[in-house]
Amino acid sequence: MARQAKPVPIELLETGVPSLDAVLGGGLPTYSLSIIAGPAGSGKTTLAQQIMFHQATSKRPAIYLSALGEPLVKLLRYQQQFSFFDARKVGKAIHFIDLAEAAKADGLEGVLAGVRKYLEQFSPALVVFDSIRAVQDVARETSGYSRRVFIHDLALTLAAWQTTALLVGEYVEEELNVGPEMTIADNLLLLGQEVHQNATIRKLRVVKMRGLAPQSGRHSFRISEQGIHIYPRLAALPPPRQAFPLDRAKFGVPGLDEMMRGGLPRGETCIVAGSSGTGKTLLGLHFIVEGARVGSPSVMVTFEEDPREHIRKAASFGWDLEKLERDKLLKMIYLRPVDLSIDEVLGEIASAVAEIGACRVVINSVSGLEIALPGSEKSDFREGLYRMVASLTAQGANVLLTVEVPELMGDVHISEHGISFIADDIILLRYVEIASALRKVLMVIKMRTSDHDKEMREYHITPNGVAVQQPFTDYSGVLSGIPTLRAVLGPQPFTAGLTEREESLMHILLSMRQASPQDLAQALSMNSDEVASTLEKLTETGYVVKSMRAGKPVYRVGLVTPGLRPPDTRR
Repeated sequence: MARQAKPVPIELLETGVPSLDAVLGGGLPTYSLSIIAGPAGSGKTTLAQQIMFHQATSKRPAIYLSALGEPLVKLLRYQQQFSFFDARKVGKAIHFIDLAEAAKADGLEGVLAGVRKYLEQFSPALVVFDSIRAVQDVARETSGYSRRVFIHDLALTLAAWQTTALLVGEYVEEELNVGPEMTIADNLLLLGQEVHQNATIRKLRVVKMRGLAPQSGRHSFRISEQGIHIYPRLAALPPPRQAFPLDRAKFGVPGLDEMMRGGLPRGETCIVAGSSGTGKTLLGLHFIVEGARVGSPSVMVTFEEDPREHIRKAASFGWDLEKLERDKLLKMIYLRPVDLSIDEVLGEIASAVAEIGACRVVINSVSGLEIALPGSEKSDFREGLYRMVASLTAQGANVLLTVEVPELMGDVHISEHGISFIADDIILLRYVEIASALRKVLMVIKMRTSDHDKEMREYHITPNGVAVQQPFTDYSGVLSGIPTLRAVLGPQPFTAGLTEREESLMHILLSMRQASPQDLAQALSMNSDEVASTLEKLTETGYVVKSMRAGKPVYRVGLVTPGLRPPDTRR
């Protein structure tokens, strides 16, 4: 049986563009011909030059051929503003050449002759041709030298010199399926911009990559003074979560850690949900400070408040976040809510986690992240957040997400973003009204892999942070935001001044918690007029409270006899 020949390995070049090599499938194949396509202003020239300055050396020079594109004087003036531009390489490792006159005088034949001349003169390892689209416009139909023949001869010439080539061209996506250059090119990268109202998101897509398996989809990128930075989309889910040791990530809040049987199990995600002012951020800071105390570094990501504001707030509780940063126990990221993409957010978080080896990640808040994303990115919000959380927890990190609950009191919706399924654990912070005063209650609603305390507890924000108190035992309906004092068991009167009918209505209403007049009439076997009259008297005296729901009145017990307390049923 004949021995199967081994495939010839493809040597790959580093592009020097952050994360681009990973997107391409490992790098840029040597001796390949790549087209960098996109509309004007999409970053094509910047990408080509960033790769060129990274690769070019005196022993492996590069030539930049400008043909009927931007004048070289202007090009150099603008490109040298980027930090990757090394003026010491110009004229030594990198040679800028203008082929405009050859193109105007002799058309495509003149351009090809110029390319051959400079290939022979410099023997470059890398050639950048900008712009291949512009030079084809000078094709002279009368010469018989067609655009297709020119592209074929150019590719053949570049291959003969064993050079890696980047052809830059102004193309839109619809043009990528036509044209001889698209067929001949080994690799094709498409750059573009997505505009939504006042936000602009830049995207890169690898249309084809011969011999490699590039990452699919559209990848966000940003152009800064350092050049282009790619933020790959998390296209693949991480491997299934490992079985981690049974250690717990504590909050450092006495009472809360006991409610959670010692804290968050390792590698789990926790949502802290609550309305404004309930202390969600403060719990996140507790989580970070406690992690630092036991040597577990944390990353804190904010979208609404500058990290300096968190540093100031933490200082008021005696916590020095700046010292934690100096000690590499904390990395704070502030992502400005302008032109953000979900890929960029996830990329920045992953980079920060890797930088300090973070075991805890606090995202404050999910609501701020969702608001910060432009409309074009919101469709990827849930998927991107899920993949990011899955990736972090698969490595054993604990992720804490704070979520704004719009309702101050009343019905509870843990999240309007449909992300509750992401959480292994959920902590709910609520306001309740008791004796005409707002008080705060805390409840552990869910722990996927652990038992937990099912009771609601009052908590206070003190100079030392959150202080969790004893469970509520004297009230029912606490989660409604307007608790009711539990009734005394047995037929004891609410007050000596109530009639038998009023007394009966109060007991029924207390057992139902709240009810409409029709429900009470049916339960008491009374006519509606009698019930309405009785409710009116009880409302005037404060024994019953009236409210409106869906435009219809509902009632609940407001007062019971002063001094009466429910019997202790735990004996």
